[in-house]
Amino acid sequence: MSKTFLQLAAALRQECAGSGTGPIAVTGQTGELKRIVDWVAAADEEVQQEHDTWRFMVGSFTLNTVANDGSYAAGDCVTPIVDLRSWRETSLKIYLLGTGVADQTRLRFMDYDQWDATYNTGIQASGRPLYFTVGNDMSLKLGPAPNAIYRISGEYQKSVTTMTANTDTPVYPGEFHMLAVYGGMMKYGRYTGAGEVYADGERLYNKMMKRMERTQLPRILLAGALA
Repeated sequence: MSKTFLQLAAALRQECAGSGTGPIAVTGQTGELKRIVDWVAAADEEVQQEHDTWRFMVGSFTLNTVANDGSYAAGDCVTPIVDLRSWRETSLKIYLLGTGVADQTRLRFMDYDQWDATYNTGIQASGRPLYFTVGNDMSLKLGPAPNAIYRISGEYQKSVTTMTANTDTPVYPGEFHMLAVYGGMMKYGRYTGAGEVYADGERLYNKMMKRMERTQLPRILLAGALA
């Protein structure tokens, strides 16, 4: 059920009853076909931004600390992160690498100003990091600075990606790839004044979006009854 960028662009042209055939590529287009390609790419980006807690927009990371170094960028991770939007602040854990996961505990988040006043003034003793904060440059800052090699693991929120090549595919599950087409139909309808195309796109988009929200958003757990 997965569809490529090129297949999605062709599907949008067909849904909008565009003249001719194609596109045969997502690059080098002009006129109507370029608009078709651009609308699919834009709609795909909007799907990714619909919710801040999409499951498919979450990645995991591991990081090995360096003694006496309390600041780490996304590129310092074991597998460098290139699509960081934000760190998931409740997910970070730490253990002494030489001891193993039996030593694992959670790192607690600290507001940057408090961290700065506590751990970034004067000469501070190193030790096992207990807290972390996020700097203005999105670096992870530990407090206190590590006194050995620790393994930090956790999750991060991914930034939006843009499809640019024929074989690129949306980052969400394949069964929902037509969202980029339905979103494109609304853009086509708004641009051309084709109200029926807009309405069809909106109806199909909303129906499929609700289905994806049921599987790709965290479950909301209701609090138990009071005793």
